This record gives sequence, structure tokens and C-alpha cells, in this order.
Amino acid sequence: MTVKILYLYADFMNLYGDNGNVRIMQRRLEDQGFNVVIENSTVYDDDIDFDADFVYMGSGYESNRNLALAHLSRFKGSLLRAVVNGVPMLFTGNSYDLLGKGITTADGTFLEGLGIFNYSFKEQLEKRYTGDVVLEEVATKDRFVGFVNRAGIPDSTEDMCCDAIKVIGNVPITKDAARVHNLLGISLIGPVLLKNPNLAEFFVSAICNRKGIEYKEIFYPRSTRSHEKTLKALLETDAGKKAR
Repeated sequence: MTVKILYLYADFMNLYGDNGNVRIMQRRLEDQGFNVVIENSTVYDDDIDFDADFVYMGSGYESNRNLALAHLSRFKGSLLRAVVNGVPMLFTGNSYDLLGKGITTADGTFLEGLGIFNYSFKEQLEKRYTGDVVLEEVATKDRFVGFVNRAGIPDSTEDMCCDAIKVIGNVPITKDAARVHNLLGISLIGPVLLKNPNLAEFFVSAICNRKGIEYKEIFYPRSTRSHEKTLKALLETDAGKKAR
């Protein structure tokens, strides 16, 4: 059985090796017995087909993100229908900003977001906010680890589902991430699914369920050890602060 991964703006939004998340999903889906087809979209496309089994968008320069937002907004209706229909989707880094009400750029320009969630972001030019964080989802108590590198911070945290329980660096956040149906947006950058195998398992099991295929539990020891080692190191370090 074939599954399709739709990689949004692979050419513009892959600043921190985010394509590693697509490779991880491909590997895990192949381990479930699927034939995986990857379709890349770009800002030059006249249409985006959201009839996919998994949708991913990574992080990029703010200027690239703004171009991607302008293009993606043209297909907002199709995207929203896919979200409601339960298509698994992951937006990482500053692509997650697009899912909210909007972004106020450093020059004061307001860019209307996709409006899936009610949070919003405000940016500045003086410095970037960088650091390691541990996020804990309020509803599930799942913990996610990773690195944040962004120019903006939330000026509204409505609909955000995770508490930042540890921050090491100058990232002034107390809340992050948002979920609805099978869509997750989160600020973490890079190969997020490698250090957070629980997220990869969530998406793969959701895809199997939508395909009517029994999900096979497969243990990935390196990914699990990476998550556990990173989580332990971050929680035990004296640097940084507890954010709540």
C-alpha cells in the first residue's frame, strides 16, 4: 500500500536540517510495510494537493517563511478541510507561527496567519531567542525536547498546549505548541522526530489507523536513548530555569 508525504516548501523551509523529519517518517512508514512517495511543494506551484497521508513543513529564514505564508494562504480552504478530515500534519520551527492569527514583523507589519489557532507572534531584530527547552503537554504529560531559534515570541498563547518546564538559554516562553485533530505545530527545530520518538509514533499510528492497517509496535533504541539522555541532561542541569 502506498502512502504520500507532502513536504511543504522543502526548498525554502529546511534551515536546520528539518528534512530529517521526512526521512524519519519515510523509514518508519516503510517499516510498517508501506511504499512511501514524497511530493515536494514550492512557492511557484499553482496548486497544492492536500490529499496526502502526512503533511510536513519545517523552519526557514523569516523572509522565506513570509513568502511561504503568502503562497499557502491561497490554499487555506483546502488545508483547513484536510485538517478537519484528520490528515496527520507537523509544522516545526517558525512554520508553526503561520498556524495562528498572525505575525507582527520587526518593522510593525501585520501578516495574517492561517487562523487555525488563536495564538499570535511578535518579532524583533535586536537579537534571536535561542536555547534548549523541555516542553510538557498539559493533557497527556508527554515531554518533548529540542532546540529553539527564533526572532519572535508569542504575544498571545491562546490554544497552546504545552508548558515550557525547562528553558536553557534566552528563550522567554512559558507556553508552546498547539494540537487539533492530527495536526501539531511546535517551535522545536531540526530532526524533532529523532529526539522525540513518541511524536513519530503518534503520526505513524495515525496514518495506519486512517489506512485501516494495524499499527506494528517497533522499537527504535537509538531514538529512545537520544530522547531519554537529552531529557535527563536538560532537567538535571543547573543552567537555565524552570519556566513555571
